[in-house]
Amino acid sequence: MEEESIAILTSPAEYSHHIGEVASVGSQSLKIIRRQLSVKEPYNLEVVPFSAVSRAEYKHGLAPFRIVAGVLLIVLLGGIFYFAGLYWDSLGGGTRVPVGMLGLAGLYGLRWAFMSRRHCFDFHLHNGGRIGWKSGSGDFKYKQRAVDHVLQFLRGKGLTI
Repeated sequence: MEEESIAILTSPAEYSHHIGEVASVGSQSLKIIRRQLSVKEPYNLEVVPFSAVSRAEYKHGLAPFRIVAGVLLIVLLGGIFYFAGLYWDSLGGGTRVPVGMLGLAGLYGLRWAFMSRRHCFDFHLHNGGRIGWKSGSGDFKYKQRAVDHVLQFLRGKGLTI
């Protein structure tokens, strides 16, 4: 029986960021990204059958590093605007303030601080090992369909908690 692909969680372009994590879920196995000492093909997909998986956990939550970075960016921009307003009279006549760039940075900071969510799967193996996968914090909406397919499949197999 040929294996059917349930969902691709990581594209080949993202393999370098997901070493040791699940790349895709098939009907009979998981494919794990492993590093390989080759210039032509630096990554190898290792197959782990579902018979080796004891249970699977799914969580969705916040990305703390991205949230902290967003808050720091907002604080930095607030400081820039405060001190620019405070010392506005002492600025030289030809001084340019890139308001558009500062506004764009503010939008990024707000987005990072308040909209950083991610999906997370943990597959527990019978031998005590764990294999995981975390989506990027900006990929929450884009990976939702693949995650829904994996969850439906895992519930059908009775592996989710």
